[in-house]
Amino acid sequence: MEVLHFCLKSNRIAEIKQITFSISLNDYGFELLSDQDIPIEEALEEDLFSITNIYTDVLKSMNTSEMAKRKFRDIARIAGLVFNGFPGKPIKTKHLQANSQLFFKVFEEQDKNNLLLKQSYDEVLDFQLEIERMQTAFKRINKQRIVFKQPSQLTPLCFPLVVEILREKFSNENIEDRIQKMILQLENA
Repeated sequence: MEVLHFCLKSNRIAEIKQITFSISLNDYGFELLSDQDIPIEEALEEDLFSITNIYTDVLKSMNTSEMAKRKFRDIARIAGLVFNGFPGKPIKTKHLQANSQLFFKVFEEQDKNNLLLKQSYDEVLDFQLEIERMQTAFKRINKQRIVFKQPSQLTPLCFPLVVEILREKFSNENIEDRIQKMILQLENA
């Protein structure tokens, strides 16, 4: 769910300004890095945590179509659109996926209101992305006062986020040495 939160927020920020992000997130928060200023204050003013149009924004911010295709395989199998094979002689999963993707593509292009197609998107939103839980979290956030601060140095809770970014950067030093350098820099600051 944290990834969904981030994707939704970054998509809403990107509507304000064309921008590229580098992402890091953990249980304590998320970090957005960019080579340009990120309009966080403006996004907060424009109700970054709004639940209005949340379904549309989620569908725009993530590749829900690909997730729905995978979910559609099970739905198509249960609905009898694709043949599972005979007992003891099942059809390979890749064949089931290919057959169900054909139905998915036809429904998406020709019958956008198909109930099976709608069911696959609903299951992705409800069970995989837990959109109801996100709405509850956004409602709770909207009732609270949001304080925006830019600390001059790393804070204790952001340290794991910075370490996560270190893992994704190219370096010929091992991660432990790089972390030790960061700790020394923090202690000297």
